[in-house]
Amino acid sequence: MNRCKWSEESEMLQQYHDNEWGQYVAGDNALFECLTLELFQSGLSWKTILHKRENFRNAFSQFEIEKVMQFGEKEVEGLLEDAGIVRHRKKIEATIENAKRVHELVKKFGSFEAFLKQLPPETEEKQKVLRKTFKHVGLTTAESFLEATGRIQASHSEQCFKASK
Repeated sequence: MNRCKWSEESEMLQQYHDNEWGQYVAGDNALFECLTLELFQSGLSWKTILHKRENFRNAFSQFEIEKVMQFGEKEVEGLLEDAGIVRHRKKIEATIENAKRVHELVKKFGSFEAFLKQLPPETEEKQKVLRKTFKHVGLTTAESFLEATGRIQASHSEQCFKASK
């Protein structure tokens, strides 16, 4: 079976490609997890993040927004010592700040998902809004998040069995 080349490196990447990437993700905590993992992936391989995904879940309280937004300096210092995750202060602090921002979006729109549904239809405009809304999220990270969560069409290679025909 032909897949996107990046997914052929390991069974774990194949499973992610085949069963998760580009599938619609619902639920505030699940969307927050996806946003956070994309943020941490910036500058690294997706394989690295997938290998550490369970550690990230444990380190960030299963991505429960209400819990993560309460993290303070003590938790940041603990996370910087956690070899099971990517230890990057700015990304850790951005995750905590983004939990607060998601919390505000939930108060305003009813859910993170509702906020995403009201984004402009154009991909570039969606990316710009996400870049302005979240800390440490650039245009590429925003696009990756939108693809990963099924908000825009995932860019499968032409030979991939999941490519739009």
